[in-house]
Amino acid sequence: MNDLLVRQLADAGQLHLLEEIDLLEPAVRKRFESELELIDWEGLGVAVAGGDRAGDRAEAVPELPHLVRQPEASSPRARDRGEALLADGRVAVVTVAGGRGSRLGSDSPKGLFPVMPVSRRTLFEHFAAAIGERSRRAGRAIPWLVMTSHVTDAPTRLFFRQQDFFGLDPGQVVLFQQGAMPVVDVETGRVLLAGAGQVALNPDGHGGLVAALRRSGMFEWLSERAVDTLFYHQVDNPAVLPPDPLLVGWHHERGSQMTTRVVPRIAAEERMGVAVSVEGRTRIVEYLELLDSAAATDATGRLRFWAGNTGVHVLDKDLLERAADAAGLPWHRVRRSVACATGHRSAAVVQPECRNAWQLEKYIFDLLAAAETGLVVEGDRAVDFLPIKQATGADSLESARSGLLSLYRGWLEAAGATVHPDAVVEIAPGWALSAADAAGRVDSGAVFGDSIVLE
Repeated sequence: MNDLLVRQLADAGQLHLLEEIDLLEPAVRKRFESELELIDWEGLGVAVAGGDRAGDRAEAVPELPHLVRQPEASSPRARDRGEALLADGRVAVVTVAGGRGSRLGSDSPKGLFPVMPVSRRTLFEHFAAAIGERSRRAGRAIPWLVMTSHVTDAPTRLFFRQQDFFGLDPGQVVLFQQGAMPVVDVETGRVLLAGAGQVALNPDGHGGLVAALRRSGMFEWLSERAVDTLFYHQVDNPAVLPPDPLLVGWHHERGSQMTTRVVPRIAAEERMGVAVSVEGRTRIVEYLELLDSAAATDATGRLRFWAGNTGVHVLDKDLLERAADAAGLPWHRVRRSVACATGHRSAAVVQPECRNAWQLEKYIFDLLAAAETGLVVEGDRAVDFLPIKQATGADSLESARSGLLSLYRGWLEAAGATVHPDAVVEIAPGWALSAADAAGRVDSGAVFGDSIVLE
């Protein structure tokens, strides 16, 4: 056993991880010790201590210094500016895909879920089709960066290879892996075991992007291609057709370093981060951090903290690089129920009866605190936000498919077509990316009465 590692574990109060270690098979023990050596034990202590609660100082959204509301947010001028930037090759897409579909009843990466209502194409296939069409219109291949985690990396890479990168140039697609942090017991602060000879690990959150870009050499890769703007989105929202030139355009029109799209929250208890003003700077805080103020209303009865974070951002590469060079983003503690082993002696895993563990994560939206101009742009909820968080009900695979069908039906009917009430019509990105595109493809008076994919 490495003496330095033993001292680090002792200083961190984690020597219990070495108890019964002699019971492990030699190969398992060697792998376990290597896993322990990769963990930042000093940083773990800082992370477990918890961070700043910005929500305690949050002010209502109207106080935001930089906010674009609808209908101004749909400006054709901003869209044109964004399309010009895509054509200039200054924009890349970042898809954050480190999560599995545990709440959807599967251990597969979320990106492999067959989300589309007729074709059953996966989220990755859907996003690839959008990037392919945007690339065709821009006259150049738009780089696509996909951030995986230790639990999604191998199956995601395999899927991309099996699908021959969905018809994209393999040279425009890069997969890289985010970091992970140990899961700790809420009561004792002790790192949990996922099994004999296996630390319980959790991906380090979407804010892990900052360190992962540095570690994987992505900043240099982007600089070689003269990319200075990243369109960021999370893998579980099929409403996103990356990269959206409208949001990119607003980002540059207003000289923003970080721009985020928000939509109106439907209820105070909705599990969404919220855009707020904290001491004169734009911030996003998780709904749990707003405490009782999350339900505050104005004189008309509307939520004061209405601007829900959709997880769609535009980021300056320089802002990300500065964060990577500095101390990085703060840690957040998220209390979850995590199955764990009692030690190395037994292979049995115990299912807890309560939320027994802290998972430690970083949030990409904390970068707003470092931005001189943090822009907030209001979107259309029905068009921009169809998240897949759970198996049924709101924010589910079922609701996302229903939302997509309603969206496509609206595009066709706005173009003068008739869609039978029982028809199931899916529109592929290569056929149309918007209602305006659909209007140019459909004859007024056209009738759709069957299940069909327009592509």
